[in-house]
Amino acid sequence: MLCVIATLVMTGSGLGTVEAVQPTPAQERIIKSVQVDEKVEASDRLYKLDSLMQENYAKTQHEVGQMQSPVILAMFNGNGGKYILRRDGKQVAVEPVPAIYEQIKSVSHTLVGIFEIVSPYFSYPESGNWRAALAEYNEHMKDALATLSNAGMPAEFENNCREILEGGIAFMDKALKTGHFSAESYSTYAKALLPTVMKNVTLAGKLQVDHFEAVVKQWRKEMGEEEWSRLYCVVNSAWAMRRQNVHFQIMAQMMGQDTVNDRLIMAEAMNDVTEDDMLMLLGRIVNDRVLSILVFDNTYRMDVELMGEAARAATEEAACPHYPALKMTWMPYEEHKMPNQE
Repeated sequence: MLCVIATLVMTGSGLGTVEAVQPTPAQERIIKSVQVDEKVEASDRLYKLDSLMQENYAKTQHEVGQMQSPVILAMFNGNGGKYILRRDGKQVAVEPVPAIYEQIKSVSHTLVGIFEIVSPYFSYPESGNWRAALAEYNEHMKDALATLSNAGMPAEFENNCREILEGGIAFMDKALKTGHFSAESYSTYAKALLPTVMKNVTLAGKLQVDHFEAVVKQWRKEMGEEEWSRLYCVVNSAWAMRRQNVHFQIMAQMMGQDTVNDRLIMAEAMNDVTEDDMLMLLGRIVNDRVLSILVFDNTYRMDVELMGEAARAATEEAACPHYPALKMTWMPYEEHKMPNQE
């Protein structure tokens, strides 16, 4: 549509004629920039449909998650974990594992603590930028060693922790004195202590499993077998801890492997996931399974990316020698394997 600018031409004492002036191309672009675009308007109306769907989808997920009972939320934290039982509108939380778990974990983690300080400078320790942090960590380790016997640990735990602390202090003392270390010297120190650290890992794992299995067994007894058979459990995990996840193994042992990916669910996320986040995920899964039954005649179809098969076909079609097709054997929609199981 041609846009024009009307101007009034004054003649004598009154109004004169109206003369149409053609806008310049720059003016035309400005005028068009404020006009309603039919195509944009039509597209926005289509996008609104999905936006409203997402709002209602999230609302329903939340409501469905909140109404599930019984539910155990097995939550990762720095103290060995937290288990929450939601049942009949009530909530019971159990944490932590015995204090000795966190004590031996803290000592065993000193290998990582030292690594995080020195590793950026393996190739250039001469910079000295690591000194303040390493000296501070060294002092804290010496303080911990000085009072280790007061912690009341069993002899085996205390001996392991003493060896780890002494080894770390020796490494740091040498680094601070000489101003030098390397990836090789760190590896020598860490590998020498690794067998002792793994002893602590074994002891800590038993403490964690014994503690939470006793809790879950008591909850099962209180529920009875009929209610237990309806239990959902959501276990949250960061990516690196998905395989061989301690809490997932505990709950799979308690609930049975046939519940894996059915009523026992792994929620992969970053740290600091909340209870509401986990219930939201449960609500989505339960709600999606209803939708899946009604739409696909398959309970678990919505457990899997809907576009996955289309994407696989497209990537295979686009394959070439430089980007070969992925040779994958896909699992059925319903599968009950543990995360690390072949």
